Amino acid sequence: MTDAQQQEWPDRRLEVLIPSYILSSLSTFTLSWRIVYGTRTKRKLLICDYLLLIAASMDLTAAYFRWKIVQYGQGRHMKDPSITPGDFLNYSYFLWIIQIINLVGVAILKFSICAYLLALRFSRVYLGFVWASIIMVFTFNLLIPIMSVFCYTPFEANWNKAMPGKCFLSTGATGLAYTQSASNIITDIVYVVAPILYLSTIQLPRRTQWGLRVVFCLGLVVTTCSIVKASTLPALLSTRDPSWESTDLVIWSGVELSVGIFIAALPPLRKQFDSLFRRIMPSTFLNSKPRTRAASGVIPLYDVTIGSKTNRRKTRKGDAEDDGDSERRILGEHGKGEITKTVVHEVKSEDRDTIQEPDRIFDYK
Repeated sequence: MTDAQQQEWPDRRLEVLIPSYILSSLSTFTLSWRIVYGTRTKRKLLICDYLLLIAASMDLTAAYFRWKIVQYGQGRHMKDPSITPGDFLNYSYFLWIIQIINLVGVAILKFSICAYLLALRFSRVYLGFVWASIIMVFTFNLLIPIMSVFCYTPFEANWNKAMPGKCFLSTGATGLAYTQSASNIITDIVYVVAPILYLSTIQLPRRTQWGLRVVFCLGLVVTTCSIVKASTLPALLSTRDPSWESTDLVIWSGVELSVGIFIAALPPLRKQFDSLFRRIMPSTFLNSKPRTRAASGVIPLYDVTIGSKTNRRKTRKGDAEDDGDSERRILGEHGKGEITKTVVHEVKSEDRDTIQEPDRIFDYK
């Protein structure tokens, strides 16, 4: 038996599969919860919902192909005797497919977030930043990267690096990878900062304000994933052991997409989490009043989840009860801690046809 066969070779296959399947399941569950909750509350599905569904389906597809590349060598050294030359060719092919799926999935995820932000009533300046991020994502995260993975002729040379080929795209792989990572980080920051700035321009209960801030700040987790993924790129530039050296990149690419879908699905579920927090957090904090009251108790941020202009118009007239303002609309400002209950008594006399209406207002202090 040779030294290579006697040596105990490291194996990181579980490190690739376990985070992938856990996070893909979590993101799929959260998105399903969002869709079911929206359907039960009779909210029309928006463009951002459909785009998120597409991104989630691509995430699940990538999780399947991640199992394929692990089967053919991902997470093991190329010198590992368990990897055959045929396995490495299959590994390269499925890795190429995963690369395409991740590129398209992340781009669609970002387009979904942009569609959600565009539905908010931003100023023209904020909308300009959102549209600029759409152009940046389309150019640096979708168009150029997709061209780079299909640039070689003959076609098999795109994944079979042992086959001589010629690429019509002259951009360097290093510069393209770093440009794509920089675009991801910049757009992630825009998607976190823009909604928080928007919240500062509207008047909401403090509980609602902080709940939404926490949800949107979770987007920084995706930014962290993008930064960590970018830090794994230098190890791949001159490696002769790609099945081992690319393991961290494969892991963080899957984490970035799954976590992004999970966080993007959260904002419409804020009311559900708010109900949960009411049970576990002190009522003195949750029941705090806003510093100023909106003109008609309207929550502008949640107008977009209704899904039609007619419903949004009704919301402006004061028909919205989605975000914790129902107590003010029931009690009014004059209550001052008192609960007013209206009781109607109708007393009929057998001798008279008139109806006597006694006092109808009772105050419970």
